[in-house]
Amino acid sequence: MNPKSRDRNLARVRGLTGAAAGVAFAACGLFAGLAARATFTKTAVAPTTTVTQAAPAARTLQTHKAAAATTTAAATAPAAPTRTVTVTQSAPVAVSGGS
Repeated sequence: MNPKSRDRNLARVRGLTGAAAGVAFAACGLFAGLAARATFTKTAVAPTTTVTQAAPAARTLQTHKAAAATTTAAATAPAAPTRTVTVTQSAPVAVSGGS
């Protein structure tokens, strides 16, 4: 092998090595960017369940007269407020697989 062909081959190897390193660096940056973006975007919608307390039954004339005849603490207590419960999904938690 003469010096000219050796230099040509070394230049070719350096070029291929640089190209491979550039592609690897770009791929690493791409996957790092995708991983960082995945933590800030909502990918799934959590199911929402709403529970509402029912209103008290309507009073008839007979039940109204019976309630007026007897005074109890329940009759003088204020009406219970309507409660709404909304279930949402929390953020995923990373778990290590260590021993």
